[in-house]
Amino acid sequence: MSEAHHDADPLEDEFAALLEQHLPGTTPREAGELIDATVVQVLEDVVLVGYGAKAEAPIPLREFLDARGQVTVAPGDGVRLVLLGTNGDGSAKLSYTKARAAEAGKMLQEAAARKVPVRGTISRVIKGGVLVDVGMPAFMPASQVDVMRIADFEPLVGQDIEAYVLEYDEQKGRAVLSRRQLLAERRDKRQREFLDTVQPGATMTGVVKDVLNFGVFVSFDGAEGLIPRSELSYERVSDPLEIAKPGDTIEVKVLDVSAENGRLTLSRKRLNRDPWDMIDELYPVGTVVRGKVREVKDFGAFVQLQEGMTGLLHAGDISWDTERKSASEHFQIGDDVTCQVAAIDKERKRLSLSLKHLSRDPWLDLAAKYPVGARVKGTVSSLRDFGAFVRLDESAEGMLHISELSWTERVAHPKDMLTEGQEIEVVVLKLDPDKRRIALGLKQLEPSPIDKFRKEHPVGSVVTGTVTRLAPFGVFVEVAPGLEGMIHISELDQERVESPEKVVRVGEEVTVKVLKIETGKDRIALSRKAAIRQAERANIEQYINKGSENVTGGLFGNALRAAFEKTK
Repeated sequence: MSEAHHDADPLEDEFAALLEQHLPGTTPREAGELIDATVVQVLEDVVLVGYGAKAEAPIPLREFLDARGQVTVAPGDGVRLVLLGTNGDGSAKLSYTKARAAEAGKMLQEAAARKVPVRGTISRVIKGGVLVDVGMPAFMPASQVDVMRIADFEPLVGQDIEAYVLEYDEQKGRAVLSRRQLLAERRDKRQREFLDTVQPGATMTGVVKDVLNFGVFVSFDGAEGLIPRSELSYERVSDPLEIAKPGDTIEVKVLDVSAENGRLTLSRKRLNRDPWDMIDELYPVGTVVRGKVREVKDFGAFVQLQEGMTGLLHAGDISWDTERKSASEHFQIGDDVTCQVAAIDKERKRLSLSLKHLSRDPWLDLAAKYPVGARVKGTVSSLRDFGAFVRLDESAEGMLHISELSWTERVAHPKDMLTEGQEIEVVVLKLDPDKRRIALGLKQLEPSPIDKFRKEHPVGSVVTGTVTRLAPFGVFVEVAPGLEGMIHISELDQERVESPEKVVRVGEEVTVKVLKIETGKDRIALSRKAAIRQAERANIEQYINKGSENVTGGLFGNALRAAFEKTK
């Protein structure tokens, strides 16, 4: 067995087997003559044909069946047959299929030479393609069936087609066809004819062929065009499928015609003006509008007022409620929303919307509801290192700074005194409507230590306190629980003092005189020097008063008193 036989094409072997029953075999020289005959009768297994004067011959019925198994002739039809020889009884041995094959061979050879298409019927699906009946079986590879990829060829069986002859081998009786080449040629011709009639600026209607990430392909009768993603809409398109789907009918405007590649550049958005060109007349600030939620983020919801015009409804503009929530807690995609145009940024094409401005701002009434100095109740909503937030009602929340928790204690963290969810009473310290801030105080529920101290120890009073701290500029003295006053170094002693450590020590009790009280700054100015001087004067007065009890002492005492008064 030769190597060539081992490498034989299985497809070619199959063709050989199929063609053997169609092509003329080795016959005597007188055989091969084409004979015109007439169908006399169609029986169950054979077709009876008449030829010559009164001669008749049977031909197997299978030679007259099409791809669907249907009989292709009827009594009275004229058929052309080939004479193969004679039977044992002397009758003619005829074949319809081999007559067709003989004629088909000539036709295929001529079509291949002239490069003209042939007509046939797809008769069968085989490995790698289909068989086409053109009078004899011809092979058409899968890649040559259509300009588009076809997954299943079975629905094509029985379909009449036209195709070019790519190859014809007379000796092997093998023909290879291409329908794709013919379809592409006709498509290109239609495209050229169609493109000659189209001008930029024209409006056309086509069918969406395919939708890809970069744009949409649109098919017309004889041409194809692309709508780039940027030309789908005047606003950002996250997915072209939001605009069009395969099979949709779509109206477009022609931007460019390229005869070179047979393509059109199209635009959908330019069928209309950009809404931003008319923003001032369409949506002036303050206008109440209605739209549909297209996208929801934590920071806000995007609301489409019309195609090409989408605004942002920020989470902070959804409600006057100071407890900010994610926009997803308020909206879902597809929701209808009525809101107000809050701001327009033409340069960046941004539209800000507001829902809360459709109702009265509660802050306009807060000054009357929570006047400064009022004692109000609230709930601790959250704790921070710097203080606590206290919710007074659904639209008002105040801040309780850590410094406003206690008069006397140094609070390290608000959690040392408060817990989230705790209901407490506070005092309104300050209201700032512009910044929407309310300052609250807890310690103000009781008189401040400095106010209490002022009542008990007015300026000029002498008090006793304990030295708590020493500084280069003076000494701090606790004069009441949690309340300190300061002795400047110049007020420590009657003599000049270089360093406080030389006069007093931490923990030592000292007697001081109150020089000044600054309530707003919680400052108390003290003087040890003034207290010493006041004590000395008191001692001298006591001595003088005792000396005036006798005459001599009285005269002496009066003189001493006069001298003392001059030293004041």
